[in-house]
Amino acid sequence: MSHAQQTSTGHDLSGGAWLDVHYQSAKVEYEEGLRWAGVQPGWQVLDAGCGGGGFLPLLCELVGRDGRVTAMDLAPENIARVDGLAAANPTMMSLTTKVGSLVELPFPDHTFDCVWTANVLQYLTEPEVDRALSEFRRVLKPGGMLAVKEFDASLAGLFPLDQGLVARWQAARQARFAARGVFGVFRSQTIPARLRAAGLTDVRARSWLVENRAPLSAPSRAFWTGALKYWGDQGGLVWADEDRIRWRALVAEVDRVVDDPDFCGREGFIVAVGTETKAG
Repeated sequence: MSHAQQTSTGHDLSGGAWLDVHYQSAKVEYEEGLRWAGVQPGWQVLDAGCGGGGFLPLLCELVGRDGRVTAMDLAPENIARVDGLAAANPTMMSLTTKVGSLVELPFPDHTFDCVWTANVLQYLTEPEVDRALSEFRRVLKPGGMLAVKEFDASLAGLFPLDQGLVARWQAARQARFAARGVFGVFRSQTIPARLRAAGLTDVRARSWLVENRAPLSAPSRAFWTGALKYWGDQGGLVWADEDRIRWRALVAEVDRVVDDPDFCGREGFIVAVGTETKAG
């Protein structure tokens, strides 16, 4: 698996194989977050930016036989992957797929009871985030629910690495997002306020911390090995020479790092939910 996992969209870390490893590494917390959002039996649900489809089996379970799930992604290869997943899983017979963009959803007004979008807003510019929220509202039925899950870099951590090196890496990542003009993973705690500003009501939010401690499971080991290699590659773009050299030395012995008996990789995420109250 290429640790960059760039899809045809040009988005890093968005390929199906990488997303599957990441999902399995945090499955307990991710699925708790989805259940907390409150998807109900019989609902019509859009998974907007479905990636490799990790959340789709549970979404299909939650809506039940009388509901329907639509999976949409900008990368055609991810949709092809989801089609294969659905064909092999009898519990996902209520699933349909569509290639499309969050900023121009290919669906009529008032189509869905719920829009679920996970780890997608980070790739959009600020104006595109506003446009996506407007599109989500457009396709929701009156009283429908928007649920946004996003990675929250403020909760991330790597131990027992040198914490000064990690802090400078975090700052460099934040600067890189800002330079590209995208929403990124450092603004996730602003999402509840953005939902209110977009016109949604009854906004609620909750954060989760995922800790992968040694000894790592196979998915967690694959995830953190790939993440460390990817970040090591990215370091050359924005870091000071000394930090870049230290990070690449760390990546060169990545097996030792992730097998350290004191290794702990942390990630955090937020789920924010709001209600669409426009008239039908």
